[in-house]
Amino acid sequence: MVATAKEFVEFWLENSVHADEPLGTRRGRPEVQQLAENLVRAAEAQGFARQQIEAALGGDIYDFIRASIDRQNKAEGSRLSKEK
Repeated sequence: MVATAKEFVEFWLENSVHADEPLGTRRGRPEVQQLAENLVRAAEAQGFARQQIEAALGGDIYDFIRASIDRQNKAEGSRLSKEK
């Protein structure tokens, strides 16, 4: 078991949230909301409450995951443009 909610969140995000497919469409609210729900379910299975997860993220789970995807999309776009 992971020691803290913050460690769990970091592990889960690293393994579960990735950039959108380069030739695909940007994930919308339903897809990001599903990721948020998946995180809460996984956290609860490890004994963490939603409030602990929100505290570890510093706010709303959906907003944090959306921002994480957007950052990864930007980084991936930069990486791909350098390869051309």
